[in-house]
Amino acid sequence: MKKLLLTGALLVPALAFAAEEGGGPLEINVGLQVWVILTFVVMMGLLAKLAFKPIGEALERRGSTIKAQLDEAEKSRAESKKALEDYQKQLAEARAEAGKIIEESRQLGEKVRKEVVDKANSEASAIVTRAQEEISRQKEKGIQEMKDTIAALSVQIAGKVIEKEVNEATHKALVESLIKDLAKVRK
Repeated sequence: MKKLLLTGALLVPALAFAAEEGGGPLEINVGLQVWVILTFVVMMGLLAKLAFKPIGEALERRGSTIKAQLDEAEKSRAESKKALEDYQKQLAEARAEAGKIIEESRQLGEKVRKEVVDKANSEASAIVTRAQEEISRQKEKGIQEMKDTIAALSVQIAGKVIEKEVNEATHKALVESLIKDLAKVRK
């Protein structure tokens, strides 16, 4: 304000000098200068009383509004930062949960695979055991049939031997006949 008054005080004489007509540069009209200074002081007083206060209040309100907006923007930024941190935390939890689910699925798959392999192995063992038992029964059955056949042939041979007197040629013919009969039984 002081600067404005000082500037006005220096400007008024220059304006008064320029407004004079016909006077030289060194002539000064003191009455005009007094009125100009008085008018300037009154105008400054009126402006200070009527305009400066409302302008100052308006500037203060504007400053308060800007400060409130800055505070609101800072609050919004803080809320956004918190929301971002919450989102990142939820994302990390979701990733951890997905990893856990994947690991559980992998373990479950491994368990199911092991169960299937164990079941297949036990079924294969059971099939092998049954097959071996069946082979053993068939073998026993075959052996029994051979024994029965050999016994029957032996009885036939014995009957033939008893009927005939056995000499070397007859004995050889009986053995060859027995071998042929055994070969027929095997087929």
